[in-house]
Amino acid sequence: MEYSGIPYSVRTNPLPRSPDTYEPYVVIPRIADERTHRKTRFIGLALLAVALGGLIGPLSLTARLEANQLYRKARESTMRTLHPPKALPPAIPVAFDPLVNPDGSSITPVNTDFSLIVPTIGINAPVIASVNPTNPGEYQTALKEGVAHASTSFLPDENGTVYLFSHSTNYEWFVRDLNAVFYHLKNLEEGNLIVVFYKGNRYTYKLREKRIVSPREVSYLMPQSGHRNLILQTCWPPGSVAQRLLLFADLIDEQARPI
Repeated sequence: MEYSGIPYSVRTNPLPRSPDTYEPYVVIPRIADERTHRKTRFIGLALLAVALGGLIGPLSLTARLEANQLYRKARESTMRTLHPPKALPPAIPVAFDPLVNPDGSSITPVNTDFSLIVPTIGINAPVIASVNPTNPGEYQTALKEGVAHASTSFLPDENGTVYLFSHSTNYEWFVRDLNAVFYHLKNLEEGNLIVVFYKGNRYTYKLREKRIVSPREVSYLMPQSGHRNLILQTCWPPGSVAQRLLLFADLIDEQARPI
């Protein structure tokens, strides 16, 4: 039946009564039931949406990222096709300059006739050419002036090994007294540059290895042709004559005297 335009549920008393004792219709409103049902259904749908979002959300994020990446690549490819990059002008080669101190300052050679420069350890000394390494009187005199060039080896402009030797010491205050030019030679490392000037030309070598040998090992003093390299020799340990420290370097650059 209708009551004030709102549907109601109608029921009678289930107990049998006489017609004169029938109870009147009992009207139970369903408004609260409908509201509860709608609220429950809304909550269920909301929970379902959240659950589906939790499953689909990460996948959709990945899909969006992949799509953006594909779009970006396609756009870049199209732009390269429509607007190809211009060819860059050839680079200007940087002049090779090994005469630089560790602090960046330039090095002026003590002379360009025959000298040795090792920027890493501060050597900048004259070289006395063609010194007999078997004559103590001759090489001791030469070592007072600078670094000695073994007369048994080649000169820098020749196709062979250049052999240079000098004093070392175990006390820094003896460096000046003994002219121990090779005092810090032990501190050089593979790859360090060594520069020799000879007759105005510059020869740059790169250190390849260091080796300690017996003083009886003199084969390195013999002329070695066919390889333009450099050997530096001093006593080892510093201040002792028990052994010899040899440094081997290869020629990597040659620059002629400017005309």
